[in-house]
Amino acid sequence: MFEIREISVAFDGRTILDRVGMGLEQGTFTALVGPNGTGKSTLLKSIAGLIPAKGQAALAGQVLNQSEKLKTIAYMPQDTGAQSSLTVLEVVLLGRLQSLGMRIGDDIRAQAIAALARFHLEELQDRPIGAISGGQRQLVFLAQSLFRAPKVLLLDEPTAALDLRHQLIVLDRIRATCCDSGMITMAAMHDLSLAARFADRIVFLNGGVICADGAPDKVLNPEILQQVYGVEAEVQIGQSGVLHVSPVRALQGGWTNSV
Repeated sequence: MFEIREISVAFDGRTILDRVGMGLEQGTFTALVGPNGTGKSTLLKSIAGLIPAKGQAALAGQVLNQSEKLKTIAYMPQDTGAQSSLTVLEVVLLGRLQSLGMRIGDDIRAQAIAALARFHLEELQDRPIGAISGGQRQLVFLAQSLFRAPKVLLLDEPTAALDLRHQLIVLDRIRATCCDSGMITMAAMHDLSLAARFADRIVFLNGGVICADGAPDKVLNPEILQQVYGVEAEVQIGQSGVLHVSPVRALQGGWTNSV
């Protein structure tokens, strides 16, 4: 189990996260949802050790220091813009920078190409990373994250720049990797229907605290959506048996206090 223990973050005297904690089971995919500005990205960065925070992250009961986080956790930000002259394949290979030697063996190269192939990107392997589209870059950096074979994968809006087909491909690959390897994934998401389709668990963050947490069919309901987002919404089960969230209208009262 991966434990997040009372993570708190404050900037300029303003509390962004207030003692957020949860346990994530091995092989599970958790969707972190909530309004803009409520602390989702901040939580992911603090868990990865990228920003100062109070609290701890522990794996199998062992508290992780910064060095251990670098070995254990892979984090992919929402903004994957890059102007580097590195090729797509070289970017993926950097996922195992700590274990690469002076010469990259054919087996490691083949594994990196296979990571690209999972997202149908192998034909781009020799292209400069700065010369491909934003959606393609996002897929390349996701391939890099999976190539690292982390125990914990943290993703900030992994489907934000992707078309519908690639959104489904990406989330399907992530879920399959969790099931196959036992990897633990937490992804900040805005599309609640996609979260319901692929996540084992949905955690609602609002105002820097967890306000709902559970299986999609337990927490995706009109009452919680009204409380968290200030909207009237319909939650229905589609023909495929998957929950679908349809926003109806924004309720009066302006922005929520979490923005």
